[in-house]
Amino acid sequence: MEEQWAPLPTRYAVDKDGRIGRVQERYAGSVYLRPPGGGKEWAVPPEELRRPTEDEMREVRVYTTPVQAVER
Repeated sequence: MEEQWAPLPTRYAVDKDGRIGRVQERYAGSVYLRPPGGGKEWAVPPEELRRPTEDEMREVRVYTTPVQAVER
């Protein structure tokens, strides 16, 4: 049986337009998302969100994995 998913803070979610965001908070009937790596938040009704696929989570890791600076 598949685990029940909910858009809780710190989880990633995908909106109906295919935008991936990290859940920042839930307020006044909306879920506020911020793009991986930072950017402007946007609000989405919770019923328009879904769990990210494995491919989408790989994309998130590209944006959120720190890269060490190379000294020259």
